[in-house]
Amino acid sequence: MIIFESNFFLVNAIVGSVFFLIYAYQFYFIPVSIFRKKITFPDADPKRYAMLICARNEENVIGKLIDSIHKQNYPADKIDIFVLADNCTDDTAKICRNMGARVIERENRELVGKGYALNHLIDRITEGHTKWEYEGYFVIDADNLLDKDFVLEMNKAMSAGNPIVAGYRNTKNYADNWISASYGLWFIRESRYLNHARQVLGVSSQCSGTGFVIHRDILKELGGWHYFTLTEDVEFTFAMTAKAVKITYCPSAILYDEQPVKFTESWKQRTRWVKGYFQAYRIYCLKLLKGFIVERRFSCFDMLANTFTGAVITVGLFWFYIFSILFHIILGISLIDVLLCFVLFIACGYLAVFIIGLITTITEWDRIYCPKARKIKYIFTFPFFLITLMVVAVFAPFSRQHWSQIEHNRTMDIDDVTAPRS
Repeated sequence: MIIFESNFFLVNAIVGSVFFLIYAYQFYFIPVSIFRKKITFPDADPKRYAMLICARNEENVIGKLIDSIHKQNYPADKIDIFVLADNCTDDTAKICRNMGARVIERENRELVGKGYALNHLIDRITEGHTKWEYEGYFVIDADNLLDKDFVLEMNKAMSAGNPIVAGYRNTKNYADNWISASYGLWFIRESRYLNHARQVLGVSSQCSGTGFVIHRDILKELGGWHYFTLTEDVEFTFAMTAKAVKITYCPSAILYDEQPVKFTESWKQRTRWVKGYFQAYRIYCLKLLKGFIVERRFSCFDMLANTFTGAVITVGLFWFYIFSILFHIILGISLIDVLLCFVLFIACGYLAVFIIGLITTITEWDRIYCPKARKIKYIFTFPFFLITLMVVAVFAPFSRQHWSQIEHNRTMDIDDVTAPRS
C-alpha cells in the first residue's frame, strides 16, 4: 500500500529517467539535422523505373497523382506506371487506363490489404519478358502528389549505389484541421529529424508508408513482396534493418500525402498502426535485438527504441495510473497524490511533444503549406494527437482491427498545395 500512497512521484522520476536514457540519441539528432551539411547526391544518367500504385476506389484522387507523374522533370519513356485496381467498384481502372497507366485488376475479398495487393502487382509485372527490367520499383499511394523533381532526385540517390531510398514525406492537406496538421507535422518531423539525421550519421532510415524506391536486386532476392501485416511498411523496414540492408534518405525528393480529417478515421487508422507494429515486433524483435547486442548495429536499436520501447513504457505507465486510481477509489484512499502525478505525466508528455512540434515548424516553415496563424495554432494542438495515440495504444490490443480504407477526396494538384495562403 505504501507505493500507492507515497511513491507516485518516484515512479514518474524513474520512468522519465528511462525515457531519457533510451531517447537521448534523438536529442542529438536535432542539432545534427540543423547544423550538419545538407545531403546531396551527384547527377546521374536517367534509369528506367516502375511506379507501383495500389488503389481501391480512388477515382477522386488518382488522376492527380498520375498527372504529377507525367509532369516529372524526367524522361517520360523512363517511367512506366502500373496500377493495381484492388477490389474496385468505381472508375479507378478506367481513369488510369485513359491516362496511360497499365492497369491490373484484382478481386480477392479474403487477402485484403496493401501488402497482398503490392505482392500481386509485383508478381504480375515481373513475369515473362518483362522480368526485372526496371532499375527500381517505386511504392506510391493513390492519394499522393509528386514534386516535379521527385524521380530525378531519387534516381540520383539510387544511382549512387543505394538499394532502397526513401523521400521527404510532406502533406497536401495540412491546413484542413488539427488532425491532418498533426499527421503532417509528425511525418515532416520524421523526415527532417529522424531520417535526415540517420542519413548524415550513416544509419539506416525508415520507409514510412509511401514514397520509397527499391532496387530490382533487392526485390529479386526477396522473391517479390512478402510483408502482409497491418503495417507492411514497418515490417519491410524491420526486415531490411535486420538483414543489414541500409535504407537511404533523400531530402530533395518530396511527395505530398493526404491525411485524415475525421477523428473516427484517425482512430481506426492509428489502431491499425499499433496492431501492425506489434505484429512486426513479434516477427523481428529478437532479430533486431541480436543485430544490436551481438552485431553492434545501432540501426537495430534505433528501430526498436523509436517505436516499441516507448509504446511499452508509455502504455504500461498509463495502465499503472488507471489501476492505481481504481485501487484508491475501492479502498477509500485519497486520490490527490495519484492524480497530481497523472497530471504531471500528461503535462510532461505535452511539453515534450510541443517542443518537437515547435522546432519542426520553425525549421520547416517554408515547406508547411498552411496559413501562418494556423501553423502556430497547430503547434499547440499537435501534442493532443500524440496523447490520443497513447489512448489508442492502450485499447488497440483489445480491438479486432483489420485493414480498412481511408476515404480520399482532395482533388488537388501541386500548384494547389504550394499556392500562397492567407
